[in-house]
Amino acid sequence: MSQSLGTFVVNLLESVAIVVLILMIAMGFRSGVIIGISLIVTVFGSFLFLYSMNGTMQRVSLAAFVLAMGMLVDNAIVIVDGILVDLKAGKPRKEALTSIGRQTAMPLLGATLIAIIAFLPIFLSPDTAGVYVRDLFIVLAVSLLLSWVLALVHVPLMANRYLRPALEEATGRRVYNGRVYAALRAALRFGLAHRWGFVCTMVVLLLLSLWGYRFTRQGFFPDMVYNQLYMEYKLPEGNNYTRVEHDLAEIESYLKTRKEVTHVTTSIGGTPGRYNLVRSIANPSLAYGELIVDFTSPRALVANLDEIQDYLTAAYPDAYVKLKRYNLMFKKYPIEAQFLGPDPAVLARLADSARAVMERSPEVYLITTDWEPPVPVLTVEYDQPAARALGLSRNDVSVSLLSATGGIPIGSFYEGIHKNNIYLKSLDEKGEAVEDLNNAQVFSSLPSLGGLLSEEMLVKLRAGTLSKEDLVESLMGSTPLKQVSKRVDIRWEDPVVPRYNGQRSRRVQCSPAPGIETEKARLAIAGQIEQIPLPEGYSLLWQGEKIASDKSMKYLFKNFPLAVILMIAILIMVFKDYRKPAIIFCCIPMVFVGVVAVMLITGKVFNFVAIVGTLGLIGMLIKNGIVLMDEITLQLSQGVEPVTALIDSAQSRLRPVMMASLTTILGMIPLLSDAMFGSLAAAIMGGLLLSTLITLLFIPTLYALFFHIKQTKE
Repeated sequence: MSQSLGTFVVNLLESVAIVVLILMIAMGFRSGVIIGISLIVTVFGSFLFLYSMNGTMQRVSLAAFVLAMGMLVDNAIVIVDGILVDLKAGKPRKEALTSIGRQTAMPLLGATLIAIIAFLPIFLSPDTAGVYVRDLFIVLAVSLLLSWVLALVHVPLMANRYLRPALEEATGRRVYNGRVYAALRAALRFGLAHRWGFVCTMVVLLLLSLWGYRFTRQGFFPDMVYNQLYMEYKLPEGNNYTRVEHDLAEIESYLKTRKEVTHVTTSIGGTPGRYNLVRSIANPSLAYGELIVDFTSPRALVANLDEIQDYLTAAYPDAYVKLKRYNLMFKKYPIEAQFLGPDPAVLARLADSARAVMERSPEVYLITTDWEPPVPVLTVEYDQPAARALGLSRNDVSVSLLSATGGIPIGSFYEGIHKNNIYLKSLDEKGEAVEDLNNAQVFSSLPSLGGLLSEEMLVKLRAGTLSKEDLVESLMGSTPLKQVSKRVDIRWEDPVVPRYNGQRSRRVQCSPAPGIETEKARLAIAGQIEQIPLPEGYSLLWQGEKIASDKSMKYLFKNFPLAVILMIAILIMVFKDYRKPAIIFCCIPMVFVGVVAVMLITGKVFNFVAIVGTLGLIGMLIKNGIVLMDEITLQLSQGVEPVTALIDSAQSRLRPVMMASLTTILGMIPLLSDAMFGSLAAAIMGGLLLSTLITLLFIPTLYALFFHIKQTKE
């Protein structure tokens, strides 16, 4: 764990270094130093606040800083860029240092709050996945609010000391020169001239992304990056634990011959104490055992996992052997088809049909069921009238049978460090085990007074002919089992009948084949299994990762309307208008175009953390949109011609938006190779790349449509 945390700290430092370097190159050395210092102060200030609030430094909190890297410098970039442009335009120094802050303070605060609120559904989610990534919201809220304060207070003070740009034109107006600005002006004029065509093109791209989404790799939660796994070994019920002990010893010897394995721990009968919270817990059974296997590194574990699994499956065909990595969604089986109904025989038939479908599919393997094979059960038909006449209860019969078979445990003794049990057993007159249970002696737990009060015994008592031996025999005597039972036979029964919500259930379980995502494997068999005809009163449910994923998505998006309402309220407060928030919200679906494209290109799995990253993208897009919309409103209020205002506003926000996006995208590079947050990094990189174009091109075009701005001739 310490090694993993150390790697993440290195990733954070690399991300900070990349962001500062990019800022120095793109905005100049002094501007980059000012923003870089603000970034470092924000990070360390956030750490200090979290420490004072008993926060912890772990993978999620560190990943939150990497995720927020671009957003942390966004406010400072806007302020520094505005100061630079105003200074170059020849404005008085005091006005140049303060005007951009007065102009953008409230819009930046609103944008910052919206970026934080985008992660609010994660914080409010009560399920396991939500609890695990809850620190994302806390870290982002603290660091983004601190970055807003520093951008308005610290950055102008630093700029006053270090920024001395050369004047370009002493006109008091901002000047935008260069090929990038020229290309942006040309693209904007083209988009404004063909606004409906541009909108239709974006809608087509969105539809293509929705169509391409089904080709992305689907998953829920990635496996933890540990150098340890555990192996579950299960024989059919009724097997003795000595067989499990022998097989596990063989497997342990085999594993210790492999150079990548460093240590093996054995447990028989159940799961050992909760040494790890992100794993499944087995039902106690003498037919169960497991090994906890340590590897030299997480990479060695992944590289040899499939090879070891194939060997164990082939070497122990009558046992269920499964190597498992730790995962936050600690389900016993990734894929489970559960049938519910009243009749076990019908459930068995349905389960057999589902199992046949799984066995024909190459996408799944290690197929099993949660019903154990029938086991032989000794059944005694108790003769209640006869037993009562002899003063024997059902408990007396069961205890007596236990003494005649396995023995009654009455104590234990230690032979060195090994504990041995002491059993009380009934034997026949030759001192051997009872072979015919019909002749097994049944004795009462308490002395029986029934025989003592008989007429014969009373006569002997009066005559004084009752001996001590006759008295003890009458009080403590035993009776053959056949005198208190009608029949003794052996029946085959199911050892356990599982129930789900009060109904009998039967699950058919399997795992995805190596290299195939769980959801893809499930979908490969779901169609055929769902076509199995179900009698009336029977139903099919999907358990495993499917139900865990559905519950997490339900809890996550259950609170999403609240976040949307808060975002709309902030936007209306900032703009005092409903059309401008509508323009920004029309742009949100376009984020998925970039997300789906990068997922298809990189082959990353679109999982829960990628969804978290997409929610963050929504906040980033709205944040950039607020700043641009505020600039458009300001220029229009100053009497600038509408089309010119749209173009100049986009040019005004080109460098801040490009820098914020570029720093975020490049700052995500250290996370790309991380097994947990790699998908999140890829989603944000692809989505931000497109959201930059959306902010600079699509929002002005929609503004022209919503406010009926006509294109004017050059």
